[in-house]
Amino acid sequence: MSHTMKPITQHNPHTATPPPSTPLLHITVTSLQGINHYTSFLNPTIKPFITLSSTHLLSTSPLLHHNFTLRIALDPSFFSDTRASLHLQLFTKRRILGLAHLGSCLIPAHDIGLLPHGSVRYLSYRLRGKDGAKGHVVINLSVRLENAPWISTDTCHTVIGIPVTAIRGTCTDYCTTIMSDRRKVR
Repeated sequence: MSHTMKPITQHNPHTATPPPSTPLLHITVTSLQGINHYTSFLNPTIKPFITLSSTHLLSTSPLLHHNFTLRIALDPSFFSDTRASLHLQLFTKRRILGLAHLGSCLIPAHDIGLLPHGSVRYLSYRLRGKDGAKGHVVINLSVRLENAPWISTDTCHTVIGIPVTAIRGTCTDYCTTIMSDRRKVR
């Protein structure tokens, strides 16, 4: 059972467009399942909307486009940080008491991955409550990445089956560290 969303957004006309080399993430909410568990006598209709937060967002308020698509400018270091993620929160606006938190989830950077230009990845998450317990709502998303930061393979090569680019730093830094560590042991 899916539910259509009527998002509440604030458009900021002073938001500057990101530079052309900035990675842009397009997140489209394709459906919400199980959201009818949150209806009540006082609140018979659900008016859901989503907020996204991360330390790697370049814009403070993502721009909402048609078809419930959020366009988000990401910091290029988003995909190189192993703990980077987007925090998605689902709220509803109630008549009397204001906003109600319906659930949240973390979208890790490795779930999005470095997609080829024009490719779409489909993700589904079960939202969790404020206390961390599993909720009833499942959110289905489609993710598309523009201006992906491709990892250069020119700087380092595979040595004895170990990809050197996976280790932080340049090849010379890595080799110097290994050599200096061996000298300290002897």
